[in-house]
Amino acid sequence: MLKQNLIKAFLYLTTKLAGAGFLYLVMSGYLLISTGFDLYEFVEEISHGFLWFVVYVYGILCSIIIDLLTYKVSKKQFSVKILLYVVAGYAFFIVREINVIMLIAGTVGALCSIIFYVGAYNSFRFQSFKYAVIIAPLFIIMLMNFDFTEKEQWVEVRSDNTYIATFEYFNGKHEIPFHVKEGQTITVFHEFKNSNGGGHGSHFLNEKNDLVGMTEVSEKKVKIEIQDSGVYSMVVTGDDVKGSFIVTWEIDEDG
Repeated sequence: MLKQNLIKAFLYLTTKLAGAGFLYLVMSGYLLISTGFDLYEFVEEISHGFLWFVVYVYGILCSIIIDLLTYKVSKKQFSVKILLYVVAGYAFFIVREINVIMLIAGTVGALCSIIFYVGAYNSFRFQSFKYAVIIAPLFIIMLMNFDFTEKEQWVEVRSDNTYIATFEYFNGKHEIPFHVKEGQTITVFHEFKNSNGGGHGSHFLNEKNDLVGMTEVSEKKVKIEIQDSGVYSMVVTGDDVKGSFIVTWEIDEDG
């Protein structure tokens, strides 16, 4: 009896994973098209932990709760479930604040909830579909381990406290590491020259790849107070851009 219950629980869970996997694949397809099949931008977007939480944690948890709520509803169960999935999609956003933006986001959430339900429902009917949509997201996870940055005619010059790069094409990211100690302060000057109107930006990460807070000294200069010793990185990003950038930095040894 225990073995049978475990098998039933496993099969039930696979339907929820199928629903989440189907939704994740649909979202991946949308992001791939909306980014113009730019693999670097696609991987950056699809890697956000927020998406994983919404799909695989919030989505599965709500689906299980809905099943419990409709367990004894025999008549019109389909309609009731659809309604509850729509409510769950809106609830994630409007519980924080009700405004136009949240209502739009809630509508998107409701649509995603229905897609989740379609995936879970079809997994009951088609075993091949079930395991395909469970396994397929693993290939997207594999893509996250690759850097799809593209550089053309990239020329760089680096000294102890300066980094200069010129390029004909840059789409992706480039990291400039700094070896710093706890209590030190690093002041960074950065200037980006754009020759073709492409996009660009920058941010700072610590060794755990967490974003690091910084104080803006001026338009092109920021200051970072180091909390933990290690290698910090300035990440310069480019979006189909041609040009050059220069980064210089000073480290306050006195902390």
